[in-house]
Amino acid sequence: MTPSSSFGQSSDDRLSSPETIQLALAAYDASLNSIISMVAIRDQERNIVDFLIETANPMTEQSLSMPPNELIGKHMLELFPRAIELGILALFERVVETGQAVQLTQYYADEHVPESWFDLSAVRSESEHVVVTFLNITASKRVELDMKRQAELLKTVLDHTQTAISRHEAIRDQTGKIIDFRAVLANRHSIRMWGDQAEAILTKSFFEVSTVDQQRYDFPKYVHVVETGEPDLTEFNIGDQWLLRLTAKSGDGVVISNIDISENRRYRQQIEATNAELKRSNDSLQSFAYIASHDLQEPLRKIIAFGAMLNERYTTVLGTEGSEMLGRMQSAAERMSVLIRDLLDYSKISSQRDSFHSFSLTNLIEDILEDLWHPIQDTNAQIQIGTDNPLPNLIGDRPQLRQLFQNLLSNALKFHKTDSAGAPIPPFIQVSARRITSAKLPDTIRQELKANQAYWAISIADNGIGFEQKYAEQIFQVFQRLHSRKQFGGTGIGLAVVKKVIEQHEGAIQADSEAGKGTTFTVYLPA
Repeated sequence: MTPSSSFGQSSDDRLSSPETIQLALAAYDASLNSIISMVAIRDQERNIVDFLIETANPMTEQSLSMPPNELIGKHMLELFPRAIELGILALFERVVETGQAVQLTQYYADEHVPESWFDLSAVRSESEHVVVTFLNITASKRVELDMKRQAELLKTVLDHTQTAISRHEAIRDQTGKIIDFRAVLANRHSIRMWGDQAEAILTKSFFEVSTVDQQRYDFPKYVHVVETGEPDLTEFNIGDQWLLRLTAKSGDGVVISNIDISENRRYRQQIEATNAELKRSNDSLQSFAYIASHDLQEPLRKIIAFGAMLNERYTTVLGTEGSEMLGRMQSAAERMSVLIRDLLDYSKISSQRDSFHSFSLTNLIEDILEDLWHPIQDTNAQIQIGTDNPLPNLIGDRPQLRQLFQNLLSNALKFHKTDSAGAPIPPFIQVSARRITSAKLPDTIRQELKANQAYWAISIADNGIGFEQKYAEQIFQVFQRLHSRKQFGGTGIGLAVVKKVIEQHEGAIQADSEAGKGTTFTVYLPA
């Protein structure tokens, strides 16, 4: 009976049937893997010296960037000259000689083929033939290598940082509740910090190695960080060593960073001690200011009063010389009284930011001019305020800035010129303001002020006696005078007060003058 189908055929007959061959060829062409078959080429001593490529499926073009027709009929070493150097020829030779299949990841690159990696398997099909199946994995391999390099870089950074860093995974019970933690990573600094306990911390759970206090205080913090994602920052000490600990969530666990702040702590303690000493000194100065304000002024008032009584009642007894000496004594006492008041004003200037408020500069200048009514009338002074631009509102300590502008206006009135007959020339004073950026500040003061900050440039210009520009810095020092007391009264503290107030307001002042041609003081205050 003749069979009507292949059901009764032998396995060899089925494998060699046209249908099977056609199916195999279709699978060969449609394979997602690259497949080539090669036959060994031997020399006279029967050593395999090369391979001839006989077939190549379409996917070889994707893996090798070469179409099959450029591969078929070519020698392997012609297309891949580094195959001997990289051990590829020896690999295929071993497959042919031993019949044992191989599977590995193979690297290849030459002047024509860019750096590439292949997942490769090779199997002998006939006595002299080898079938190579491969897949180009260059993209994934590069990602893998990049990740490895990044991991190595991260490990290097972690091991050489001065911060002790460790990671701890949460251990949960069957209900999902965190019941413990286990260390899974630690850098060198952590291991050094842990000392003899390092091995135990890395191999045992938190509750197995921690103290009672750590279990009571640290464990709830770690749980809170994992459950809420909120980091925890804690400062603590181990003996004389002070550490700052940051605990942050990482996956289902925490990363703990400890940095030694012992030096910073000691500096902070020194600063606190210095501040305490400064406070004691300030308290002493305030006590001195009170004494100077009351106890020292009272004897001076008595000296002046009794001097006046002596001069009035005993003029004839004292005589001309005695009266002159008494007058000098009273004058000296009055100067000392003014000096004490000026020193008190200078010492009271402070940088209390809570006293800074916005106020009208125009109103402030008008108040000052009201107080200076007598010297203005005596000198017939003419004062112009904000003729070009209205004066701005300022933010600062109004009493301090009042003292500043009053001192400058008083100087402008005091240091007026006289004509050839000694008669006073009426002072002419202009008060003006303009807003400027830090880039427009004069070079002489730019370094003193903040960059990227707008400023009010407030000028007080007069037509007085002026001074030589070389003294522009000296005049702001305490007790510095350019003229004798006989010419102009004062203690030499007024401009020092101006300078100190400016510094407390993070501003600057510049004086521009020429002897006999007047002076312009420009105050720069943050806008």
